[in-house]
Amino acid sequence: MSSLVRMLSVLDLFTEAEPAWTPDAIAQRLGCSLPTAYRYVRALMRAGLLRRAVAGSYVLGPRLAELDFQMRRTDPLLRDGDAALRALCEDTGCDVVVAEALGDRLITVQQLHGIEGVSASFGRGRRMPPFRGMLSKTLLAWMPRPALRRLYDAHPAEAAAEPFSASFETLVANLKPIRAQGHAVSVGELDPGLAGIAVPLPRPGDGGTAALGVILATRRFATTDVDAMVRRLRRAAEDVVREVEARATP
Repeated sequence: MSSLVRMLSVLDLFTEAEPAWTPDAIAQRLGCSLPTAYRYVRALMRAGLLRRAVAGSYVLGPRLAELDFQMRRTDPLLRDGDAALRALCEDTGCDVVVAEALGDRLITVQQLHGIEGVSASFGRGRRMPPFRGMLSKTLLAWMPRPALRRLYDAHPAEAAAEPFSASFETLVANLKPIRAQGHAVSVGELDPGLAGIAVPLPRPGDGGTAALGVILATRRFATTDVDAMVRRLRRAAEDVVREVEARATP
């Protein structure tokens, strides 16, 4: 692991449960020397990624808010695909969500709120459970096998806790029908009373695959034509890709 990657891994320590860290605690968690931990903290502070808090601790810095704003405005998938995503939200009345894989993390990168007013736990910026929910299962189903293996090995406790992923072979077998049918459905897997439907969303440029989904109340899902919703999702995915590619053309 390069020194830069190791320094940036400090940011991974900050969570809702543990929002503030001291250099001593950082050194213990990363297994590095205390001078190294202080050096990391100073560099991250200069970049605005950390700031001083109380009692010698540090919290995430304002530069992250600025970067989030820039991503919303400049990421081609979100910027150029915005009209298609909003049209999907208006047509269905559902919350619309987009998720991407980043190494062994599956992260929601966009959420638009529909008229139903559902309250989903995993909105923009949230890391999702890797083996539950329609977005995660869609991302996994279209993930290259070596990457899938690495993700599986990175989450042994979570994998073992889910029958869907009790073993790597079980996971692969359960993902095959999702890929074959071209979409994933989940009911109550992440939030009681909520269901979701997702399809793959190709990322122009890098050949990767994101996931595009809708979230709706289970009472509405019970009367929803899933095939029709899948067709609408696929059309939206095609619209997003078309807009991104069109605006990228000189």
